[in-house]
Amino acid sequence: METKKIVFVGAGSHADAVEGVLNKNEFTLIGYFDDKDIQVHSGKPVLGKMNEVDTFLENNSDVFVFVTIGENKKREEIFQSIAKKYYDRIVNVISKSATILSPSSVSGRGIFIATNAFLGADVVVSDNAIVNTGAIVEHHTKLERSVNISPNATVNGLCHIGKQVYLGSGSVVKQVITIADEAIIGAGAVVVRNITHAAVFVGVPAKYLKEINANG
Repeated sequence: METKKIVFVGAGSHADAVEGVLNKNEFTLIGYFDDKDIQVHSGKPVLGKMNEVDTFLENNSDVFVFVTIGENKKREEIFQSIAKKYYDRIVNVISKSATILSPSSVSGRGIFIATNAFLGADVVVSDNAIVNTGAIVEHHTKLERSVNISPNATVNGLCHIGKQVYLGSGSVVKQVITIADEAIIGAGAVVVRNITHAAVFVGVPAKYLKEINANG
């Protein structure tokens, strides 16, 4: 069976992680778009800068696309730019080893579900989200657009994780918790109370550390 052609927007370590999960029986990766001054990444050509992907998709109607940028804000910016015209050509990349109890959980586009991730019953995963290696998202939790759930993080049931939230590796979110848009939860932190604004929280239990500025 002939495979579909796909390009990645972003040529870095996250692209390598996604490429490792990509179903090679369905898709053939033909190249990358990236703003770094490189011509090749992982043996595939860099076809242009990120702002050139729309023109490429316009001229190549048989090519699909996936945004392979780990950093939430930049991934959201690029995703929205592409989605204005080519939403239906943005695919999901889901590991065969991931466990997804409700098929309707992954109803958006641009979603990456990595190796050994777990999505419980009636979880909702929105556009452009990352659920990384070994992460657990329990029942009736909603992940809003462009979240990043890092490796081995656990989100317990009935939680609401806001847009562009970053959960660090090994962090835990207690059940029935809401985390505000763009909040950052440090590695190993345990969230036991609602996070009501975008800031950095760390520790056990998770406590406010600092505001988020333009430099992170």
